[in-house]
Amino acid sequence: MHSDSDSCSESSRPVTPSEDDCCHNACDPCIFDVHRKLLEEYERRKKGDVKIQNRKNVLCTFLYKNFVVVDVKEACECYILLSLRYQGNESKNDTSVSINPGQHVMLHLQDTTKPFTPIAWSDNSIEFLIRLYPNGKFSMHMRNVKIGDIIRIRGPYGNFEYKSNCFQKIIMFSMGSGITAVYPIAKAVIDNELEETKIDLVGGFRNILQIPIKKQLQSLSDYWNFKCTLYISQLHNDVRDLHGINVKPGRLNKDSVSDILEGNAIDTTLILICGTHEFNRSVEQWTRCLNYTHMHVFE
Repeated sequence: MHSDSDSCSESSRPVTPSEDDCCHNACDPCIFDVHRKLLEEYERRKKGDVKIQNRKNVLCTFLYKNFVVVDVKEACECYILLSLRYQGNESKNDTSVSINPGQHVMLHLQDTTKPFTPIAWSDNSIEFLIRLYPNGKFSMHMRNVKIGDIIRIRGPYGNFEYKSNCFQKIIMFSMGSGITAVYPIAKAVIDNELEETKIDLVGGFRNILQIPIKKQLQSLSDYWNFKCTLYISQLHNDVRDLHGINVKPGRLNKDSVSDILEGNAIDTTLILICGTHEFNRSVEQWTRCLNYTHMHVFE
């Protein structure tokens, strides 16, 4: 079995995983699928004599790395914020956590593995917003997790790439925990002082109590190029504004999506979608019917 100190450099040939490296939990992608793609990319770059910078990422796509739980707290109803710190022997000056906004990683805890998109990360730390499901096996383990526990991570995965100022506007449609995929992208755009792209984040939740990271969304709403609208299917009061967040009753449906997309310049607007499989397919279909072509769906 490979150790935490094994090389995961992009400039070297990917290390072939052993049978012990597989957790046999039907992960998607499996560690052997990842290795095959990495090997194909390595051979392509080698054939083209492409020189690759030796970036030392703490994370590795085909090796699990140990992270320790440093904080776990309730974010809102059904959600927790989980903070992890890397436990390794590498020098902090030589390594750091490197993740592109919108990418996800695989978390392995006890006998379960599940993909999650980090909402924040630093040199040696990662923060996750995790939804707890009543009958979920991974959720059961997460309810019992405590500070000092070890959670193993491999990744990152995902082919979404965003180039600064490529679009005039980015419209993000999310449902429930799908907001974790689009929020880091929105924050990265807003944090870049050279960005002129406008962000319109549209989310759907069951009720007010199930809205996570409200403070983070309100903080982004202070900027000129960020707008947040949340559709609440069970809105039992007259709340329409959460200090910068526009709240609307009802669900995100074909009519509301069409209203949001109407009037935007199709050629300079990027559409991002993340939610349930049914939500993703529906919003994608409605969007294509309006002739939008710049689109990315996070599965």
